[in-house]
Amino acid sequence: MSWLAAEILKLRRMRVTWVVMIALVAFEALMIGGMALWAQSRPGAGDMTGEERELAARATSFPASVPFTISFAASFGPLFAVIIAARLAGDEYALGTVKQQVSMGVDRRRCAAVKLAAAALSSLLLLVTAVVAGTAISLVVTMALGRPVEARALTVPFMVQVARGFGIAWFTLTLYSVLTVCTATLTRSAAAATTVGIVVLLLEASLMGSLAARFAAIARIVPYTIGHNVNVLLALIEQGEAAAAQAAQAAAGAVQAGHAASAAAQAHAEAQAGVAEVGAVASALYRAFAVLGAWLAAFAGCSVWALGRQELGEE
Repeated sequence: MSWLAAEILKLRRMRVTWVVMIALVAFEALMIGGMALWAQSRPGAGDMTGEERELAARATSFPASVPFTISFAASFGPLFAVIIAARLAGDEYALGTVKQQVSMGVDRRRCAAVKLAAAALSSLLLLVTAVVAGTAISLVVTMALGRPVEARALTVPFMVQVARGFGIAWFTLTLYSVLTVCTATLTRSAAAATTVGIVVLLLEASLMGSLAARFAAIARIVPYTIGHNVNVLLALIEQGEAAAAQAAQAAAGAVQAGHAASAAAQAHAEAQAGVAEVGAVASALYRAFAVLGAWLAAFAGCSVWALGRQELGEE
């Protein structure tokens, strides 16, 4: 725990941590502000349909904006997590910290485990920052534009969906962080780890999809790739957003009309209709977690193995 506390202190003192967090929040603010202004534009402006306008307004209005913020963090957060993880693990070799620790008798496997744990914590820090900042920004936008704050939408199912989306997002960020730590350990370079992490994040899914369309052998491999299963998890977050938004809209309409009994009957019917989808969604979720969990374990094991066998006096 003392070593992990030292890694957290190091994470706080790194300038790149604060620069990345500020960039993440700024990007998020621009996205939410832009979508809010887009939704407020006059009807018929541009090519925006009524459905798109409603979706943009919902995505930038509190509390329905919370799942959308989590989806944003899960989609774009790994890019920032890769940068921090690469510096956290790769700079140790350039500074000679790893060599110094090993020469003092520090167990190599424990040193690698602490780095992996620190990468997971840095991912959690980024995710919490993105969610809290996005929620605060959307609340300010909601109040500034005179939109109602639908507090009645903060139901137990809504909070469960938010918690599930948060867990999926953290798992996704941690996966790419651990991949980056593994690459940094193998190459002993923060720059190489950053490059590999970003390439895998941005190109792996599209490249494998393109090859799968031409080669049947590649198509059989795609279900076991990182990008494919990450996209499955992100799709589950988006499905949850749609369900939460529909529930919030139905609840708000029922309150305004005063038809509590009708709203309850409608909610019951929707719940019955959704039971048939639970099995398929759960199966896809478990399969994606199993595949990505295997990748995560492989990257973590590779990090421990590589650090255990390295000759730290050689480059």
